[in-house]
Amino acid sequence: MGVYAITGASSGIGAAIGRQLKEQGHRVINISRRTAGEEAADVNIAANLAVKAERARALEELRTVAADGLDGFVSCSGVGPSLPADVILSVNYFAAKEMTEGAYPLVDKKKGVILVVSSNSATLPQLNTELVDILLNQNDEEGAAAYGKTLEGPNKYQAYQASKNAIARWTRRWSGAWAARGVRMNAIAPGATQTELMDQGVADPDFSASMRNYPIPMLYNTGKFLSADDIAKVALFLLGPESVAVCGAVVFVDGGTDGFLRTESL
Repeated sequence: MGVYAITGASSGIGAAIGRQLKEQGHRVINISRRTAGEEAADVNIAANLAVKAERARALEELRTVAADGLDGFVSCSGVGPSLPADVILSVNYFAAKEMTEGAYPLVDKKKGVILVVSSNSATLPQLNTELVDILLNQNDEEGAAAYGKTLEGPNKYQAYQASKNAIARWTRRWSGAWAARGVRMNAIAPGATQTELMDQGVADPDFSASMRNYPIPMLYNTGKFLSADDIAKVALFLLGPESVAVCGAVVFVDGGTDGFLRTESL
């Protein structure tokens, strides 16, 4: 079977992806601050991905434990708008980008698949395009951190949305070049999902009301959020051979939210 590395397999969507891969018989490597349970990962690489030096060390360790290459890499580590905005930008964009770039040579060895986890928040109105430019075009982590420190309270959502928009666009920018080398890359854009990150947002007075009232057409009047396992099922499809013709796509896995809010947009 295959070898897959996942950032953030210790909880939430990442853990669900790890569990389902292991159920299929694959070997899973987790890269995150916390240790993943044995049901979600076989190997744990401890790293605080908000810190650049920690990313480099984690990648060096990954090259050792997966020396023969990776069948797939999933960039799933992420933090929500309850955390400081500079941390949001470092983890959700710069760490996601750098870890994916660093894992690419290992995936290239096996002509495998890369999956990046974005969010359906990336397409919502009031996107801070200035911040997206700092991330995506200037690639300025120090400048982004300085900008992030000016965002407080509800404005921290700007950092979350910009980071998820930028990483989805970065994925599409590089998907064609890597596809020409035999490596497929896609992104998923989950909606409101029942995870620890969601629990933190619901408990935060700045975001509680908006998160509780987030529209999910498939779950109207249930009081429920999407399940991490259902998001993971789509992730496994995109990591598997059945999706061989899918490349450079951003797949919304949100129970119909994006279709409801952006009916006339593609």
